[in-house]
Amino acid sequence: MLGLERSFGALGQEDSVLPPLEARLRSSPRDAVLRGVLLRTLRALGRDAAAERAFDEWRALDPKEAAPYREYVRILLLDRRTGAADSVLRQAVTARGGAREFATEFADLYATMGRWDAAAAAWRDAIADDPYMDQTASFSLMGTPVAARDGVRQALAPPPATTPIITQALIRTRALLELRWGLPREAWRALSALPPNDSSAQAWIDFADEAEHANGALPARDALEAAYRVRRDPALALRAATSALTGGDAAGALRLATEATPALDSAHAAAEALPIRVRALAEQGRAREADALIARYGARVTAAQRRLYARSLAWGWIRAGDIARARQAAADGGGADEDVVSGWLALFDGNLDAARAGLRTAEEKSPEIVTALAFISRAKVSHAPSIGTAFLALARGDSAHASRGFEQAATALPNAASFLIALAARVAIARGDEARALALWQQLVEQYAASPEAAEADLEWARVLQRRGDRAGATARFEHLILTWPDSALVPQAREALDRMRLAPTV
Repeated sequence: MLGLERSFGALGQEDSVLPPLEARLRSSPRDAVLRGVLLRTLRALGRDAAAERAFDEWRALDPKEAAPYREYVRILLLDRRTGAADSVLRQAVTARGGAREFATEFADLYATMGRWDAAAAAWRDAIADDPYMDQTASFSLMGTPVAARDGVRQALAPPPATTPIITQALIRTRALLELRWGLPREAWRALSALPPNDSSAQAWIDFADEAEHANGALPARDALEAAYRVRRDPALALRAATSALTGGDAAGALRLATEATPALDSAHAAAEALPIRVRALAEQGRAREADALIARYGARVTAAQRRLYARSLAWGWIRAGDIARARQAAADGGGADEDVVSGWLALFDGNLDAARAGLRTAEEKSPEIVTALAFISRAKVSHAPSIGTAFLALARGDSAHASRGFEQAATALPNAASFLIALAARVAIARGDEARALALWQQLVEQYAASPEAAEADLEWARVLQRRGDRAGATARFEHLILTWPDSALVPQAREALDRMRLAPTV
């Protein structure tokens, strides 16, 4: 009968299920599977009155049986008939003598009604009976609006004297929910409260899997390192180091990979830890140390590996500001003209065509590469010598010169002017120069209102004002963004920020 239900449903011929179904029900009137098929079929046919009669007939067979109530409530909630679903659940509580058994159904009902605190409390009860419902609960609650999330967080807090298993399940639910809300750092903050034991370590590893897919490289790093502290498995440390690199934490990556190395035999150390350590040193501009580290491994580093490391060393010399050595290292690596390091060197020379050909070959597009390629696509020229100095200053970590260089280059490259001013502002705010960033954002909003960067500038301008405690100024900027660029993808963020400010107490 389940097969017939699926097949006829796919064909849009749900009524063809009824004759064989009714025949089977005459011989097996108490079969819950058949009764469920009947309810779903009648609902699919839009025969609401018949579905209600079928529910009453099923319930009459045994008023204390839970299945009829559960199945009918699910159908009513699919149609968002919350009043009818609530009435059926009240009947179920009376018949069964308690609501705890229907915690899942109450949770779905409250979520459908937008009563998010009550839904979270019901899920807490359901998880107390079945700790493995964390994924289901987090999925059900993921639609919670920003204004109601703190209430959901409080409702999911483990009650006093809860068993460790239930406590872990509730914390895991909260962490999964924060991830689905796009808040991996908050997710890790919740999950890090677990005691350091093997069960927690597995939960942290599972969380890292989720966080990596949610662009949460640094929370994944923290979770994997916590698991490593419990299990002392060097593979976890190396994985944490890789996440650190992905998240831009080269120092953390070097620390973790170096700590894991003594636990590996020489072959695994050379194959697994050394690449991470070399890349981490190069990202910090410590090319000389990276070169010495490679030399210490001697014959365990093959000629092919040395060529690959030469490319990392080239980037390290770029970070150190030694372009001559970077070019030599790139040549030692034997790379073609179209590779990432050659692309960067071409960009520093202002050769945009060669830079594009090299940078687009990167297997993993780092934020720096994405920024460079975005600029090149906007510039619409083959050569831009003025821009090379600014990008080189940024690679060397000289953000002050980089920000000024991007702003100055904007006048010579009108097609990319708004992009360069926005980039200058991002560099300025990253180095803590709010005054300069605010001036650049104001320039974008007022002089480049038709550019893609204008809405972003308005949003960042508002956030700085909000951090400074200027609620009126921040509100004006958020509202300006919403009204001026109503189709911008940043409008939901502006609305969310406004909601948060309105709910926050006035100091």
